Amino acid sequence: MKNSSIPPHSRRKQLLSSISLMLGLMMAGLVQAESKVTVQSLEELRQAVTKSDQAVVLAAGDYNLADLSKKNRYVEVSGSNNKIDLTGVMLEAPVGSTKSCYFRVTGDHNMIKGGTFEDTYENGLQEVKDFSQYNMERRKLASGLRGDPVVKVSGDHNQIHGLKLTVRGSFPYGYGSIYGIGRDNVFGLDKRCGILLTGRHNMLQRCEIQMRAFGHGIYMQAPADHSVIKHCYVEGRMRASKELYAETHAKDLPKRSKYRSDGRPIPRDVMLPLSEDGIRSYARSGHVTVENCRVKQMRGGVRLYLARSATVKDTIAIDCGATNFNMPKKGKVSGSFGNFSYAPLSDFRLSRSVQDLDITIIRSPEIVGPHNLADIQGDKHKIIFRRQPGAEDENLRPIVVTGKGSNIINATEYPIILESSSSGNTILSSGEVTDRGKNNKVTIRKP
Repeated sequence: MKNSSIPPHSRRKQLLSSISLMLGLMMAGLVQAESKVTVQSLEELRQAVTKSDQAVVLAAGDYNLADLSKKNRYVEVSGSNNKIDLTGVMLEAPVGSTKSCYFRVTGDHNMIKGGTFEDTYENGLQEVKDFSQYNMERRKLASGLRGDPVVKVSGDHNQIHGLKLTVRGSFPYGYGSIYGIGRDNVFGLDKRCGILLTGRHNMLQRCEIQMRAFGHGIYMQAPADHSVIKHCYVEGRMRASKELYAETHAKDLPKRSKYRSDGRPIPRDVMLPLSEDGIRSYARSGHVTVENCRVKQMRGGVRLYLARSATVKDTIAIDCGATNFNMPKKGKVSGSFGNFSYAPLSDFRLSRSVQDLDITIIRSPEIVGPHNLADIQGDKHKIIFRRQPGAEDENLRPIVVTGKGSNIINATEYPIILESSSSGNTILSSGEVTDRGKNNKVTIRKP
C-alpha cells in the first residue's frame, strides 16, 4: 500500500492539516467576497445597498429623511447577502415628508442590525393628548403613508435585528376603528404601519415598535411564509370612549358624526385602541412563528387567525381592545400569558377549530367594558387555562363555550358557561360550570 509506511497518527495529522488549509482558503474567499463599506450619509447608504456581498456600516449619528431629494426619500436594500449595520443610527422621518414606505428590503439573505427610526412632527409634539386639535391640523400632523408601513420586507431569507420604530402620523387618530378601516370609512383614512413582511423565511428579532398612529405594528401579507418573530415588543395607546363626548367643536369628528358609529351611539364604557393589531396575519400569509414577544394596548394582540398555520410560544399579550390572542385552525399557543382588561383573552375569530392552547390568565383589576373573559367558538380544541399565584380574582368574568367536542382544563377560579349550542365537551374546572348544552361531561375540581 502506498501509505502503509506512514504511522496512523501521522496520517491523522496530515488529514487535519489538509482540512484546516481548505477551511482557511474557504474563509479567505468569504472574507474577500464580502467587501466592507462605510458610508457617511443616507444617499451613500441608498447607493451602497443596491449592491451585494458587502458589510455596510452607516456611521453612527443623526440623519433626516428630508435630506434626501423628494423623489428619493427611501432606502431600498435591493442587493443580497449583505450585512448592514445601523448601530447608533437615529433616522428622523418628518411626518409629511414622504407618502410611502421609506425603508424597503427587496433583496435576499440580508442581515440588518440596529437603528432607530422615528416619525416626528414639525412642532415637536411627541404624545397626542388633544385629539381634537391634532385631527384639525391634518395637513401638518395627521399625515399618514396611505396605509404603507415604515419598513417593508418583500425579499426572502432576511433578518432584521434590534430595530426600534416610533410610528407617528395618521388620520384620523384617537378614535380607533369606529369610523371605518376600509373603503367605507367616514372621514377619509390615511394609515401608517410599522413592519410588513411579504417575503418568505424572514425573521424579526429584538425589534421594538411604539405605535402612535392608526395602523398595524407587525403584519404579514401574501405571499409571506415561514415568518419568524422573536423577542419583539409592540406597544400602542388606549383611550376611554367616554372622552369622545367631550369633543364638542363643530369640526370635531365625534360632533360631526353626531356621536354615532355604524348607526349606533358611541359606547361610553369601553376602551378604544388607537392603533390596529400588534402582530397580525392576513389571508394566505403562510406559517407564522411568534416567540418570546410582548404586545400591549393594541386593537388585537397576537392576531393570526388568517394565517395558514401558526405557533406562539412564551408570549404576553395584554390590555388590547378587541382580543389578546386569536389563532388559525390547528394553531398552537404554549407558555403564554394574557389578560382581559379591555377585551376577551381570546375570541376564536371565525370559529377556527382544533386549537391547542396553554395560556396563563393574568388578573385584570382595572377591567373596563361588558366583555367575557374568553369566547370559545369552534370545535375540538385542547385548552388549558392556568392561573397566576396569589389571591383569587374578584372579577369573575365567564369563559363562554359555544362549540363542540373540546377538552378544556380550567385551573382557575373563573366560571365556565356552556351555551345551548355546545355539546360533547369535556370540562375539568376549578371554577363553577353552568351547563346549558347537551352531552357535555363536567368535573369540578376545587384547588
